[in-house]
Amino acid sequence: MSDSAKNPNVISNKIIDLLVSDIFQKNGIDIEEAKQKLSTEQKQLLKELVEDLSQQVDGFIGRSSHSKKD
Repeated sequence: MSDSAKNPNVISNKIIDLLVSDIFQKNGIDIEEAKQKLSTEQKQLLKELVEDLSQQVDGFIGRSSHSKKD
């Protein structure tokens, strides 16, 4: 069994990475350059946002897999 089948978090992290990199590419943003321009407060806010989104995705995946079992 693959890692993504064992752990749905692997899938959600890959989707997030894909969407973010796609948005950056469409808008001509260099990730390394953007990282250097962020303040410490902005970095902290982004980390909190990612954690909140990850929790929401995990909850959604849990509900989806639970409803499939019924």
